[in-house]
This record gives sequence, structure tokens and C-alpha cells, in this order.
Amino acid sequence: MNVGKSKGRIRKFAASAGPIQLTRVILGAVLGLLFILTWVGTGPAAVDAGSPSTWKSDLAAASVKNDVNNGETKGAPQQSVVNGWYANDIAAITATQNTYIAASSARNGTLLTLLGLGVAGELILRGLDRARLSTANAGTPQRTHIQ
Repeated sequence: MNVGKSKGRIRKFAASAGPIQLTRVILGAVLGLLFILTWVGTGPAAVDAGSPSTWKSDLAAASVKNDVNNGETKGAPQQSVVNGWYANDIAAITATQNTYIAASSARNGTLLTLLGLGVAGELILRGLDRARLSTANAGTPQRTHIQ
């Protein structure tokens, strides 16, 4: 791609579009970049929260380990120790699930905030455009219809 041509296109667009349209393009580009950065940077994978596909296998492994340990117990004291080990295994899995949910919720909240900023920005730009048009129309004489 010829860099000179693309710079000329940008200048032509900036000259013909007007400040409101140019501001819309800039707002859209900034919000698009923030959406991408939010999606990549704040997801569950970014905070190492595990994934739902591993939870099932982790739970199955904890259950098998508990069954093996239960087979080797001889009395209530040993049984309570084995139950404690199983509770620890389940707690670790629950912690990864909670981390995953928290990371997903945080990302969703941030994306929703960015969406709200985009809508608010568009409403502000529409208001400015209407104010500009009404100011421009106030200076022109109104036609009267004579019948």
C-alpha cells in the first residue's frame, strides 16, 4: 500500500467529514482499542483461573483419590483425616472456579462500562450536532408561504 495515498485519503476524509464525524471516528477507534485490550487483558486466562474443562477431571481425580484413601482407613480417626484431605482437594477446585467467575465478571463489567461510554459519547455528539444545526438555521431567513 502506498503510504502517500493513505495519508491523502485521511486528509480528504478529515477535511470533508467535519469535526463531529471526525470525533465519532476517533471515539470509535479509541473504544475499539479499549474493547480489545480489555478482552485480552482481563479474561480468566489472563489471571490463570483455570478453565471449566479441567474442573470435571480435577473433581474426578479427587473422588478417585478419596475412594482409594477410604479403602485404607481403619476407624473413625483415619476416616476424618481422609475426609479432610478430600475437603482440601475440593476447596482448591472451588477456589479456581471462584477466580474464574470473578475474572469473567470483572471483564464483563468493564466491557459494559466501555459500551456505556460509547453510547454516552454518541448522545453528546448528536446533541452538539443538533445545536450546531439549529444555530446555523437561526441565521437563515424563514420562507413564508403566501396563498
